[in-house]
Amino acid sequence: MEEGNGRVPAIKRLKTSIFDHRGLFAAFVASLCFAGQSVCVKLLKDSLPVIEVVCLRFLLQGFFSVMVSFFSETTIISTNSMKETLLLFSRGIFGTVAIGLIYFAVYNMSAGMVNAIVFGAPVFVGIFAWIILRERLYICDVCLMVINILGIFLIAQPPFLFPTETLDTDKKMELFAVAAAVIAMLLSALTSIFIRLLGFMGINAVKIVLYYSLCGTVLPALAGCIMQDWVLPPCGQVRFTLVLIGLLNFLAQSLISFALAASKQSYFVSVINSSQVPFTIFLELIILGVAPGLISGAGMVVVLLSVLGVVVREMMFVRKKKEEAHETDAPVEEDC
Repeated sequence: MEEGNGRVPAIKRLKTSIFDHRGLFAAFVASLCFAGQSVCVKLLKDSLPVIEVVCLRFLLQGFFSVMVSFFSETTIISTNSMKETLLLFSRGIFGTVAIGLIYFAVYNMSAGMVNAIVFGAPVFVGIFAWIILRERLYICDVCLMVINILGIFLIAQPPFLFPTETLDTDKKMELFAVAAAVIAMLLSALTSIFIRLLGFMGINAVKIVLYYSLCGTVLPALAGCIMQDWVLPPCGQVRFTLVLIGLLNFLAQSLISFALAASKQSYFVSVINSSQVPFTIFLELIILGVAPGLISGAGMVVVLLSVLGVVVREMMFVRKKKEEAHETDAPVEEDC
């Protein structure tokens, strides 16, 4: 009985601890989902065109989003203003192009290296916020951008900087993939500004995802029809992988949104979310037997360090604001 009574409080403490850190746990699972999605895309390289994978991915994401909006009674039609509609479609269009470029890059280079490059988007959010939102651009932001670019050069290893690299067909495709990943990273940073503006307007997150899914379904479908680049997905593993990509993406998007909402300190979520890069490398090694080289691995570490630098800067900025607010609220002593 005593042993049983001793176990109950321990189980309760464990449940309480998990509940208190549910946001961080959700971010951890979301990172696994993001990593699994990237490796699944890599598996379809020889089976389906990139445009078709992007279209079907967004089609499944839209289906799950419509189901959520139905049960949450979210209004789908944009009725507030022309600015809201413009921002919703801008986020959808730029986000769709970014995903297409990411999938093209994954088809032609290591998925782990692509994730590392794209994950550097927060570093460049500052410059877009400076241009569009007129926010201040600090010296540390510029330094982190330079560090990020250095990491990208280490990942790409262009022949004009690395004489040992030969510019053959595979190397050309890898350089094109790096360029696509960099453009996708910049577009992701820009879409973060659109999402922030929509947040200022009080737009529901489900609504943003719905318009994102709409653009992601229509644009690749039109591009595929124009390019006549459509293939009927064969039965079995290919169709299962497509459904898995859509499901993992929806779960990852939902879990990271929940993590940011449930966690009081979003920068901890960002740190845990960065684990999707080593998760992708591990899954790629286990499933595909692919591992990055030493120099490319060093470049990935440099890129991740620049992102963690953004997290530390944000953490210090939030702490400084809290201290200033505390000093402002403190009672002023009057001389007698």
